[in-house]
Amino acid sequence: MPFQTDAALRQLPALATLVTHGVRLPVVLPLIAACVFLVAFIPWAASRGKFHIPGYGGIAILGIVCGLLFGRLSGARRITGTIAGVSLAAMFFLLIAMAVGCLLALFSYRPPLEE
Repeated sequence: MPFQTDAALRQLPALATLVTHGVRLPVVLPLIAACVFLVAFIPWAASRGKFHIPGYGGIAILGIVCGLLFGRLSGARRITGTIAGVSLAAMFFLLIAMAVGCLLALFSYRPPLEE
């Protein structure tokens, strides 16, 4: 049975959107780099004892709540596809990356040495 393109595109609307509209690489690549940097840098700073555990937990919760709010706003009917919508979507990804980094920081936290 040959692969049916129409049925596959109906089952995967996100793939259909990428195929028809393309990917904005000048927006996506720096966003990926910034998210990976945040997820790696925050636990690294925690391993050096730069903050405290309640701070990382609070930032993670705040990042998740604000990120989900920005993600919800970026999907609004009049905002989708505009500069504001792309900015809100970028903020969503950065805030979720920050929250993931803070959650990972809870596992790599090392208290500072007292002198």
